[in-house]
Amino acid sequence: MRFICLAVLAGGLLMPPGLGDAATSETTRSQRCSILQDQLNAEIKAHAGSGRSANAATIGAKARKLCAGGKPAQGLRAYVKALQLLGVQPIDPE
Repeated sequence: MRFICLAVLAGGLLMPPGLGDAATSETTRSQRCSILQDQLNAEIKAHAGSGRSANAATIGAKARKLCAGGKPAQGLRAYVKALQLLGVQPIDPE
């Protein structure tokens, strides 16, 4: 039992830096999808009635599906495109 714990601990310490970051980047992208979705929803309300807001809402729906479907990078690009269509700079969480 003691050997297994030490082996697991050593394996975690010896893991190359890039391999452990995959789950973190996915979480970050998911969080970013949520942030941009909230921003887009607020901007669509602010630009209600314009043709651009309808187009941005359509692109936002596509972005939402992409983020929920495990393709957050494509979803983020779609959110950015929708926000730029409204003339808004996307929020940078960093």
